[in-house]
Order: sequence, then structure tokens, then C-alpha cells
Amino acid sequence: MSRRAGFTLIEIAVALVVVSLLMLIGIPKFTSAMTRSDVRGARTITVNLLAKARAASIQANRRTWLKFSGNRAWIIARPRRSAGPGTVDTLGVVENLSTRYGVALTTSSSGAADDSIAFDPRGMSWSGGGADTVRVSKRGHMDWVAIDGMGRVAK
Repeated sequence: MSRRAGFTLIEIAVALVVVSLLMLIGIPKFTSAMTRSDVRGARTITVNLLAKARAASIQANRRTWLKFSGNRAWIIARPRRSAGPGTVDTLGVVENLSTRYGVALTTSSSGAADDSIAFDPRGMSWSGGGADTVRVSKRGHMDWVAIDGMGRVAK
């Protein structure tokens, strides 16, 4: 009686077909989940920057802005209190959300400036009384942040 060692060609082909089918189903779902995770991460960074800008305006008793340029976001404050060139203080770092998460930012405002969200020294948003929005999107997945007139994140 001879013992068979290894696998037959048919067994290997069946195993490859099963693994290929699992990958065809799993890879798009994994990619979609990673995209949703990137959008949520960028939204979280945006909400944190909004909270930081609002808190800085209240604590320092001066106007602050969360500025957007392309897919970058940063906080500025006026009047300037630290030494150096320019008329504004940049608080914290400039977040490049495209490099970090691969997302696109779109802003819309009820006020005159569409590239920033402003807070007065009381922490209230002062861009015209309506809600400001920041939309974060990547490959068909989208989330947004709305700021009400009181300076709070509404969604």
C-alpha cells in the first residue's frame, strides 16, 4: 500500500478558487471601511480644531478663526500677542488633512468669508448668524460638521 504525500492539482485549484472568491468579496469592503475611517478621522480633527479655536477665543478674550486653504486647516487669532512678523498669531500646527487622510475639504458659510469659521471673544460664531459647514469627502464617502450661531458643533 502506497501513501500519498501532498495535494493533487484539483485540490490546489479548488483552494485557490475559494481564496480568490473570498478576496473578491473582502477587498472592496475593506477598502470602503478604510475610506469611511479616513473620513471620520478627518471629521474628528476638524471638530477638535473648532473646539480649540472656540476655547482659545474665550480664554484669550480675542477673535479666532479656523482657516481653510485647500485641504489644510489651522487656527489664527487677532490681535497678535507674540513677537514676530505679521498681524495674526497661529495657534497650534497646520493640519494637512489631504496628506494625513487623503480627504477633500469643502467649506460653506452664511457670512462673507467662505474660507474660515470665526469666533468672537465670547466663543460665539460671528459669520452672519447662520450655520457654517465643513464637508469632508473621499471616494464617494462624505461627512460634515455644522457650527451653529452659538459656536457649538451641531452635527
